[in-house]
Formats: sequence, C-alpha cells, structure tokens
Amino acid sequence: MMVELFVLGCTGFVVFLHGANFLFHFLSHQLAIRSLSFLGFVGW
Repeated sequence: MMVELFVLGCTGFVVFLHGANFLFHFLSHQLAIRSLSFLGFVGW
C-alpha cells in the first residue's frame, strides 16, 4: 500500500513539475513577445 502511494505521489509531483515548467515557458514567451512589440512601438 505504501509503495503504491509513493509511486502515485512521485508521478503526481513529476507531472506537476512538467506542467509548471510548461506554464512558465508559455508565460515568459508571451511576456517576451509583448515587451518586444511594446519596445518596437516605442522605438518606432
């Protein structure tokens, strides 16, 4: 019983890390595009 819970916990943690990593990359990408377009607008 404990082994199953441990494996489930590890799997959930890995999935959570992957989701957070994906979300972080997505948000930083969006922010980079937004700031670049803003800088381009200001520079122009």
